[in-house]
Amino acid sequence: MAAAYSASDGGMVGYRIPMAKPRWTYILLGVNVAVFLAMTLFGAVNGLGLNGSQDTRVLLFFGAMQNQLIAAGDYHRLLTSMFLHIGLIHLLFNSYALYVVGQDVERLYGSARFLVIYFLAGLGGSLASFVLGGANISAGASGAIFGLFGASISYFYLHRKTFGARGQAQLRSLLMLAGVNLFLGFTIPGINNLAHLGGLIFGMLLGWVLAPKYQAPSVFQPSPDGALTLEDSTTLGRRLPTLLAVTVILGLLALAGTLRWGG
Repeated sequence: MAAAYSASDGGMVGYRIPMAKPRWTYILLGVNVAVFLAMTLFGAVNGLGLNGSQDTRVLLFFGAMQNQLIAAGDYHRLLTSMFLHIGLIHLLFNSYALYVVGQDVERLYGSARFLVIYFLAGLGGSLASFVLGGANISAGASGAIFGLFGASISYFYLHRKTFGARGQAQLRSLLMLAGVNLFLGFTIPGINNLAHLGGLIFGMLLGWVLAPKYQAPSVFQPSPDGALTLEDSTTLGRRLPTLLAVTVILGLLALAGTLRWGG
């Protein structure tokens, strides 16, 4: 993305924001597909045909969420469930969403911050379901993907003036898309919308905290087209205290869920 600013001599200077090359988006997609294939193969070997990913026993074996089991000590399910999908349609839908929004967030935030948002927002979604949800088995990357939507919303809100009408249109589109998906989640049976909502909230929080802050480059080195690439002053190290606070909140939610289901 690029923007133009007025120079002191009345001309226009073009600035380009730094953008990372997506790689972890593709790795996460590969992991999701690999786990799905492993579940399918495991089911086939155990006489379930090609429906292993939809079988309760297989889902629990691979680490799906079930609140009583988590409260009994299986806290890894809060994380492992993010890589499981119940049926091919579920996998395809989430893979497409991750492919589209994941690339954008990784380009804008960089790989390290992208991973922090993905995993912490995903855990936030799992914990919202752990604290407020029922005893049903659940799985899927939707909480983490909604976290990426939340980070995008925060990014374009914070930089709404920088990108002008284009950025504001993108912000409205993201808000509408998130709203429609949440509405569908509340109206269609079987969807764990608490995980969606939790992921979205934590994604917006993390996206706000970790959002790039652009400043003029320290070295004047324009590209062949005359544009200057801005520098991002935000780093994980500078945001570590806030990230630790978010981690404490996640820990308190885990405690609340344990007290609810383990009592």
